[in-house]
Amino acid sequence: RIQILFEMSSIIFNNFIKCLNETELLQKLHVFKESGVSNLQVIADFDFTMTTFNPAGTCFGVIRTYSGFSDEFLEKTEKIKNKHYPIHVDFSLPEDVRKKSDYEWFTKIIGCFVEQRFKKSLLKDMLDKSSCRLRKECATFLGLAHKYGIPVLIFSGGIGDIIEELLQRENCRFDNITILANKFKYDADNTMIGAEEPYVTAGSKFEVAENDSYFKRVKKDNILLLGDMLSDLKMASFAPHKSIVKVGFCNYDTNEDTYLNNFDLVLKGNPDFSTVNTVLNSIV
Repeated sequence: RIQILFEMSSIIFNNFIKCLNETELLQKLHVFKESGVSNLQVIADFDFTMTTFNPAGTCFGVIRTYSGFSDEFLEKTEKIKNKHYPIHVDFSLPEDVRKKSDYEWFTKIIGCFVEQRFKKSLLKDMLDKSSCRLRKECATFLGLAHKYGIPVLIFSGGIGDIIEELLQRENCRFDNITILANKFKYDADNTMIGAEEPYVTAGSKFEVAENDSYFKRVKKDNILLLGDMLSDLKMASFAPHKSIVKVGFCNYDTNEDTYLNNFDLVLKGNPDFSTVNTVLNSIV
């Protein structure tokens, strides 16, 4: 317990790093430490959790803002986003309303990509010209998890191909990382023809988690969960565990109290991963 207090002492709780119950957080981390790294796994969202928070910094933003596409495509996808994004981030709406909107949003966007005859070979150039980047120190976090053999599940409503490419270019696509995200389907010429079902959206993570074999294969007593939306809490719904530490990236100021009541540690102000690294270092 003393060692954990020492490690965590570098975290200064302020307007950007908040915790509703520091004692409970330290108790959980003590359990993690006593159990050892062999009993720990990480489950993390990707967009706006592992990546920086900016309007076009998501997997779909990489494609939606690509200048190589036609003006008609860009206008159409922007119109779709403008309709569904406000619903996506309006936590006052019933969950089933937001879930339905997310599914419609995804379905429409996939249709646009197919109409555009999206080529897989464009991914590298698209990432080069996008603002989608890992948060600073995120690669360090993934490297630390790899060093200690901690399984990392990236559970995302984004696009698996883009997540793979971004991790590769940051030299942190390690063999302990599993990606559970949307997968595009391509024909023999690597032209996109659709996406594999079930679709992963913020609202469908509960159902996807229930049916995916990952949680039957990887069973650890303790979970470090990272997310930026309340729906991310459902990522661990079917992961057998005894204790869980939940870190929330609060990108939307109006929901701070809700985040504090649901996450053990809340980070604001588009932070880097240094605080998360301190948490992991206190365990290993």
